[in-house]
Amino acid sequence: MPENPSELARQDRDHHLHPFTDPQVLIDDGGPTVIVRGQGCTLWDEDGRSYLDALAGLWCVNVGYGRAELAKVAAEQMERCCHVNVPEVAGSMIRA
Repeated sequence: MPENPSELARQDRDHHLHPFTDPQVLIDDGGPTVIVRGQGCTLWDEDGRSYLDALAGLWCVNVGYGRAELAKVAAEQMERCCHVNVPEVAGSMIRA
């Protein structure tokens, strides 16, 4: 997989259909905006422009980006037990 944001944008433009987006607008605008990092409620694109993520990643990042402490505890939990089926329950789910 390429790490070059321009190459990622080209591949996205050539192979991905964005829901709720007019494909011609993406073509006219030169392709999608490639986000390369996030911190708190701010995202940055490949050109260094910053954006306020007012939708919180469509609600799945409401605690903000770049939260090292959350990545750490998530990794610890995934090492112990990353998933259980609905009828069963993991201890960490009970404590949460």
